[in-house]
Amino acid sequence: MDRLTDKPDWRRKVFDEDIVQRWRSEVVAPQDLRPDHHARSQGFTPEMFDYCIRELRDKARDFVDEGIVLLYDVDAGVAKSDSLVSEELKQDLRAAVRPLEDVPDKYKDWHPGSDNRVLDLVHPSLFPLIYDCTHILPEKSVTLENCLRLCGSGEPAEFKPIKETNEFYSWEYQWLPAELAFTDDEVGVKFTSYINNLHPCRHEKLYAAIERIAAKAVPLWSVTLGSFYSPRNRVPVNETIYEYDYPGQNKSDQPQDHVNLEQEPEPESTEERLQRIQEEQIAEYDRIQRSRRLVLPQPQDYEPRDKPPFFNLRQKFIEKGLQVIVKLANIHLTPEKPKYEGGSWHVEEMLNEHICATALYYYDCENVTDSYLSFRQKIDTSDEDGLAEQNDYEGVEIMFDIKQDEPGIQDVGSIKTQEGRMLAFPNVFQHRVAPFKLNDPTRPGHRKIIALFLVDPYCRIISTARVPPQQKDWWADVVRKEGAVPKLPAELLEYVVEDVEWPMSLEEAKEHRLKLMQERTAFAGTVDDVFEEDTFNFCEH
Repeated sequence: MDRLTDKPDWRRKVFDEDIVQRWRSEVVAPQDLRPDHHARSQGFTPEMFDYCIRELRDKARDFVDEGIVLLYDVDAGVAKSDSLVSEELKQDLRAAVRPLEDVPDKYKDWHPGSDNRVLDLVHPSLFPLIYDCTHILPEKSVTLENCLRLCGSGEPAEFKPIKETNEFYSWEYQWLPAELAFTDDEVGVKFTSYINNLHPCRHEKLYAAIERIAAKAVPLWSVTLGSFYSPRNRVPVNETIYEYDYPGQNKSDQPQDHVNLEQEPEPESTEERLQRIQEEQIAEYDRIQRSRRLVLPQPQDYEPRDKPPFFNLRQKFIEKGLQVIVKLANIHLTPEKPKYEGGSWHVEEMLNEHICATALYYYDCENVTDSYLSFRQKIDTSDEDGLAEQNDYEGVEIMFDIKQDEPGIQDVGSIKTQEGRMLAFPNVFQHRVAPFKLNDPTRPGHRKIIALFLVDPYCRIISTARVPPQQKDWWADVVRKEGAVPKLPAELLEYVVEDVEWPMSLEEAKEHRLKLMQERTAFAGTVDDVFEEDTFNFCEH
């Protein structure tokens, strides 16, 4: 269904019977060409195709105005749209980002460890909230208008862990979200506090563009979070069923009509007889196993469904607004460095940040091959109890694409990350960027994204509404322009700026970023361990 919804004008095509029949011929394999002879109807069957088309027709009717389609929606789903963001907004975003890109090489912030392939334009790991260090104010009093004047004010943030042994919390750092308010026009949003690492005066146009992008992300988040309220069970499975073939015996296997005394075997001992019977039973069992075929379950009869639940963020949080963490990053490839190796499996981010969903918008792709974002999730390994006989679990492995003694992880699927596409997904999925490379290896290429991380609206965290900007250079600009240190010669003023301990210098912030990255690398490993330690064991029942 993901591939079909990538086709232009798919909402019309899915109702065109001629086109649907062509898709059927491309997808449904003839019975004798299906790949696994151990499983009857292995592969994509006519019943599966019919079910998918009927569901796609329902999806084509859903969220037509928003251009959103919900995919991989079993327990939760991934929402995508190629039309939410207009061409005009995409170009406005590109233009507004350009001042961050057009800087001398010495000021470019290449992500540590990326070999100058990943360029951070706005990244929440720089100047994060540092517990017992970052200065905060007792209540929300930092706004876009006064944030620069408040640089350096406040008191160091004290932090007392709720659960000292919880390894998924960070006791050192927290990404800082900005406050996002809903406007009165029923569609717009407005930042009421600054985006961390994005100067509110120097980049007013970028603030405006990001607000428009965030407004488009809200319905996507509402759809993907609403998917939790409508789980789907398309193919009920309660047992494994086999068909058996019993081929006729060869003539040489038939009993003889006479007895040849010269061929009469020697009498068997009891031990030999038991050994022979056991070997015959094993041979018979192996023969039956080779001849049987797994009957794969087919989808249940499709029943038209209501539009998926829409977790209306605007309606539910119209008064409080949302908290959103912003990231802007480019991946640059060159003839000397023509390939991006892909990312690692991860979730966003530490538990004390309470990120519940992510929105990604791919606004510029040039001279790179198709790239995909893959998803996987942890599943309950006990759910398969009773589906297999003792030590006979081949059918369960085939049906669920799982393996005995392997981790309880389900690969959900992948979605193409093409230019102009916006995705949103809940933070229950691990996700990973697949590798990609230059299309034309003689020319440079790039892929540019904006990521918006939604903080759980029911569990708000310290934001930039309480944290004055920590960047020393922002504070220094205010000091120089407003004469906060009056009547000092320029040389002495620069000495004061250099000597002050707070706000934080860029060099110190980068040191903290490395520590934060080390902490989160360890965290990602811990999450992987949790995902992989629970394995399938079909013998324990």
